[in-house]
Amino acid sequence: MKIKTIFFDIGGVLLDIHPDRTVAHIAQVMEMPTEDVLNLFPMDAHHRYEKGEVNDEEFYLEVCKSLPKGKHLPEDAFWSAWQKLVGKETGVSEILDELKKKYPVWLLSNTNSRHIVNGVGNSFPFFQHVDGAIYSYEVGSRKPEADIFETALKLANTTAEQSLFIDDNQENIEQAKKMGFQTILFTSVSEMINEEIIQEILNA
Repeated sequence: MKIKTIFFDIGGVLLDIHPDRTVAHIAQVMEMPTEDVLNLFPMDAHHRYEKGEVNDEEFYLEVCKSLPKGKHLPEDAFWSAWQKLVGKETGVSEILDELKKKYPVWLLSNTNSRHIVNGVGNSFPFFQHVDGAIYSYEVGSRKPEADIFETALKLANTTAEQSLFIDDNQENIEQAKKMGFQTILFTSVSEMINEEIIQEILNA
């Protein structure tokens, strides 16, 4: 079926992400091995943070609770580390602009208010050039949960069969496929450009 809407993931597709930089900064402040910080990081709290179930302060406190007794992580140091996760814009944004000339383009991202409102939201042009965005923390669901995909389709007024979803996470891609989306597992800008469906859209 003909594509009518394109959904892009942000982190790992439109923006480089560097969780290693976040972990390294916390490890340096805490004088701990990076491996220990990584192993202790409360991923369940992170997922709840991305679903908007905990706020900034509650997430910070969850991270603090995960650390060894006697270790104190200053709040400003934590948020400084948190912002280091986001890197530079990738070359995909240029392709996004070309695709947008053909079809509506939306963002579909697992993210948090700190990164969008206080971080990257106004830093990169593509945020202002898309037709809309579905952020996990705003809709209470995160990929690969079906709810966030259903919300995306409703907000974009489209169907899965008429949608292309581009993401760098295999699990998210598999869920989208189950729901009927056409998909591209992002590995590099060059490989994405060479995908048959992208070439068809660009040359239409």
